[in-house]
Order: sequence, then structure tokens, then C-alpha cells
Amino acid sequence: MVYFRKWSIDQEMRRSTVMTPIISREQRQNAKRQMMELIERGTSVRQAQRKTPVPMHRTTIYRLLKRVQTDGENAYTDGRYGHPTKVRGEVRTFLVEYYQVTPSPSSTQLQQAIEQRFRLRLSVSQLNRVRASLGLTYHRPSQEKKVQNRSQE
Repeated sequence: MVYFRKWSIDQEMRRSTVMTPIISREQRQNAKRQMMELIERGTSVRQAQRKTPVPMHRTTIYRLLKRVQTDGENAYTDGRYGHPTKVRGEVRTFLVEYYQVTPSPSSTQLQQAIEQRFRLRLSVSQLNRVRASLGLTYHRPSQEKKVQNRSQE
């Protein structure tokens, strides 16, 4: 019984992890570069992992090291597309404010506005999921002209 209790306390401690702060694309790239420079100078992966501000799993570091060796500078760019962690903070606030200014923007309009403002590429499906979670819906413009033309005949 004591063993079970210890296990459940341990599990609770693991669940109550603090969410990591939002890290910009440049900060992440700089941290990756810093980590690779440390490793190339002979620092162990574990020590390099502790010295950089961006948390990365050991396996991820080895994958990055391999990519740097094969792809060079391109390895540092983040190729994720539409990942949910991208739509936080300022981007979410921008979405809500954009809806207040533009009554019913299409997904492609929003996608372009976010890309211009934040240099962030989101898929339309991801954008629609975020819209739904914020309660922002798209209302198609009414097609009154067609209805008026029919009524005039």
C-alpha cells in the first residue's frame, strides 16, 4: 500500500510540470547553433543540453547534429507547418482583434494577414480549429443579388 502511494505521488509530480515560456524562432535557432558549437568543441551532449536555454531531448540533439552535418545551415530552420504551439499569445490576440475590425474574414485572408504580420505560416485547417476554439465563425456574404433577380422576374 505504501508503494502504491509513493507511485501516485510521483505521478502527480510529473503531471504538474510548468509550461515552458514562448520562445521566438530566432531564440530557438540561436540556441540550436549554440548547442551545436558546444558539441563541435568537444562538450558532451548532456552538458550542452544543460547550458542552452531551449529544452531539447537528447535524441533530438543527435538528430539535429546529423542534419547539421548533412544540410548545413538549413538544419536550423523549423519546418513545422500549422503546429498548435504556434498559435499562442500575440497571434491569438491578433485573430480576435482582426475579427473585430473585419466582420467575417475568410480563412485565406486570415492566413495571409498572419503570415504578413508574424512571418508565420498556418494551414487553413489549423486556423479553422483555432477559430472554432475561440468561438470565431465565418459567415458567408449573403447572396441577395440572386434573390432580388428572381423576385423581379
